[in-house]
Amino acid sequence: MATIVVGDIHGNAAALKDLLGQIACEATSKDTVVFLGDYIDRGPDTKSCLDQVIDFRETTSAAVVTLMGNHEDWLLRTYRDFTRHSWVLGMEAFETIRSYSPKAERSLRRELDRAGVSLITDKVRIPYDLFFELVPASHIHFLENLKLFCRTPDAVSVHGGIDPKKGAVEEQDRETLLWGGEDFPAEYRGGDVIVYGHSNNPVINEAGWPQPNEMNRTIGIDTISFRVLTAIRLPDRRVFQSSRRGV
Repeated sequence: MATIVVGDIHGNAAALKDLLGQIACEATSKDTVVFLGDYIDRGPDTKSCLDQVIDFRETTSAAVVTLMGNHEDWLLRTYRDFTRHSWVLGMEAFETIRSYSPKAERSLRRELDRAGVSLITDKVRIPYDLFFELVPASHIHFLENLKLFCRTPDAVSVHGGIDPKKGAVEEQDRETLLWGGEDFPAEYRGGDVIVYGHSNNPVINEAGWPQPNEMNRTIGIDTISFRVLTAIRLPDRRVFQSSRRGV
């Protein structure tokens, strides 16, 4: 019985395919595989990444838990309210939109350019349905059913982290779980092992290769900015990594 935790993916389909191929050979029906969120944005292949995670969940014998990242949270805010633009303005979202439809990307860029500063000063509605109508229902269902954290006998898995002053993960607020606490992980002294992503704080070895950041019973595994996708298995702490993939 083990917990395998997969770090931020950010549209890097090649790295994800590499890593899932390794995990598929290791995960058993007694294991839990946890994805930490941030499947989308930045990289070019969000659509393929969601397809791969959904397919893996449907075909593996292991239990699979998919967590929400701050990027998915902001996408859903736009999905539910076309006057909220933080996702496209602050999350490199056009890479995600392009992965479903280059035409929708071009159209939305024109609409946003036309709106200009009124995106910030006024409650302007942008026709994001040009994009969301092209997203498969299975992808929307996936995004709307992401969890904020996962507790297993081995660890607590969470996208951003926790506030060390607020106790266990069950006592934390949503924003902290998605974005991390100001004093996390440096001030964390809790009893749970916490595996998190989001922070892009790997330890870089002498060869320039990113490794998990282990500190005070926390393990940071966000390495995708180095074009390497990382997972860790607990309790033995075996690390799985893709080769350097993507752009």
